[in-house]
Amino acid sequence: MTGRGVFAVLVLVGAMVGLGCQSTPKRTVLAAPASTNAAAARHHEEGIHAYQQQQWESAKQHFEAAIAVFPEFAEAHYNLGMTLYRLKAMQEGDAHFIKAANLAPGNKMIWDAPPLRGVKVPDREVPGMSSDGHMHSH
Repeated sequence: MTGRGVFAVLVLVGAMVGLGCQSTPKRTVLAAPASTNAAAARHHEEGIHAYQQQQWESAKQHFEAAIAVFPEFAEAHYNLGMTLYRLKAMQEGDAHFIKAANLAPGNKMIWDAPPLRGVKVPDREVPGMSSDGHMHSH
């Protein structure tokens, strides 16, 4: 390999290593899916705006309003959980993170929420596996 080729390989390896060492992105709130009910989406956007302004009580009220309009709104539950954590209401926040995870089993961002970190999301039911994750014979 020529000097130029070795240099190119070293640059490529260095770039790959650099990408792997980047810090984890700052945890943020989640946007509403495009198909979200308009009234719920409006409250949700107001909640995001308040959250970004560190207006925790206002954000909480808006996310709760979005959930009141559309109770199955996983992203609003997640964002309410994030807001409740900011308000030091960890147990209440955990309940909303869990609700969000139940509503969006494939959403990796939601499943990386604080109380769910490290929990494996099953791809499918495993024959013989009980709901507690253990094998049981009957």
